[in-house]
This record gives sequence, structure tokens and C-alpha cells, in this order.
Amino acid sequence: MAPEELLILLKLAAARDADATVRELERELQIPKSSVFESLRRLEALGLLKHDAGGRRIDRLGLRDLLVHGARWVAPAKIGEAELGIPTAHSAPPLVDKLRGDDDPLVIPMAHGPMRGRAVPPLHKNAAYAAQRDPRLYRLLALCDAFRIGRARDREVAAAELDACL
Repeated sequence: MAPEELLILLKLAAARDADATVRELERELQIPKSSVFESLRRLEALGLLKHDAGGRRIDRLGLRDLLVHGARWVAPAKIGEAELGIPTAHSAPPLVDKLRGDDDPLVIPMAHGPMRGRAVPPLHKNAAYAAQRDPRLYRLLALCDAFRIGRARDREVAAAELDACL
């Protein structure tokens, strides 16, 4: 599984509409149609997307398990130098009130971001821009980053927040 596929799966979960078209996903995530199409096929092969009479649906329990137990292996991240960006992990709205992080906030790098902090590499180069346009996706990306780089306590609190999101 590629980090790009995780971003697509998070977008579908955020939209609560797993029947989004390839063209819609291309437009909202700025990922080429061919890549979106192949990613959807791989997600179906993995069982994270399923087809039934009502259309395509996400295996939400599988997504939860993937994020909680596998995000740091699917999309490993090392915290980098200070950059402008949007807050993520324990610095972002879903967790900022529940976790006390370092003095330096964590951010997903973005050229004209509202905050300066230590950079967390995004799942995809366009993840920050997609998150700006979709608050639910932003919340899921911040939680995903908590699983990718967080300590055990961070991951525990993020798992409880994830349950509320899904």
C-alpha cells in the first residue's frame, strides 16, 4: 500500500461517500486520474473498499485498524526543520486540547501556511491543499499524523478521536 492510497481512502471516509468518482477525487486531491483509478483497485483488492448493492463502501473497521496499527509503517515520517504549514498531529484541532505537545508545533508544510512549526512530511504533496478545502479530511489527516509520529499516549488519544470521526 502506498501513502497516496491512504490519502484517497481518508478522502472517501471524510466525504462519507465512497461512491465519489475518479474525476471528483482527481479534482479534490490533485492526483492524476490514472493514479486514483489504480489506487481504488488496490484498495478493493486489499478489502478496504467493497462493492455491494448500494455501491462502493469503506471497511471502516479495517481503516481504523490500518491507521492505528499500520500508518507508521505504510507512511513513515520523521519530523523535520521548521517551516510554514498547517497544524497537524497534537498541534491540530482534534488533539490540541487533549494533548500537551512540545513547545514547537507540528505542521504539514505549505507555502503560505498560517503557522510555523516542525515539518511532518505529508502523505502526498497535495495533502495540505486538499485538507484546507475539506475540514473533515484535515481532521483525519491530523489524526493519521498522530499515528505516524506520535508516542503511545498520543496514539491512544488519537484512536479515541478516530472512533468519533468514523
